[in-house]
Amino acid sequence: MDDANLNRFEEFLDRVIGESRLELEGGKLMKAFLNESERSEYVLNEFFGAFKPRWNFWKRKKGSHQISPFIEDQGKYILKIWLTFVFPFNYTRLVVDAEKGGSLVDANGLVGYAYTAKERQAIQQICQKYQVDLPEREVARILITNAIKSMDPSISKVLETNYRLFIDKIDFFDKDDALAIKVAFVGRIG
Repeated sequence: MDDANLNRFEEFLDRVIGESRLELEGGKLMKAFLNESERSEYVLNEFFGAFKPRWNFWKRKKGSHQISPFIEDQGKYILKIWLTFVFPFNYTRLVVDAEKGGSLVDANGLVGYAYTAKERQAIQQICQKYQVDLPEREVARILITNAIKSMDPSISKVLETNYRLFIDKIDFFDKDDALAIKVAFVGRIG
């Protein structure tokens, strides 16, 4: 991992952990992630610029009720951009899959990410700085799952309906010095 990517990741940790202390009380945690996602108007506009035309084209050809097939077709791209452009997760260590769910509006997907030894060390240092006493795996889970869930307002804006991503299942894997996490999610109107 080059220094610029690591610095971007550390700055993200400092903002989110510093603002929320990773506490759920009063919505602190989700507010910190929403603030992070909205931190750069330029980045958010670029995200909408990449996503909105794809939805508009799909909507004209297949209809706005075909959300699940759209996410199956475009979800990998959309989530990867969200997690690496809006948030600082490394593109090469991020794996995304998306598929149709049980209806025309439900979707299923997986996000896998491998935290490097340097990222793990940064997590520990920032948690120490803000006196956050949580296990490393819990912090790793919080970071990726809340980055995914913070996409709700943006995806809802583009799809022109209230759409939410819910975390379904989480698995961890230790590989050498890396900590890999696999997150299953479901998307639904509501």
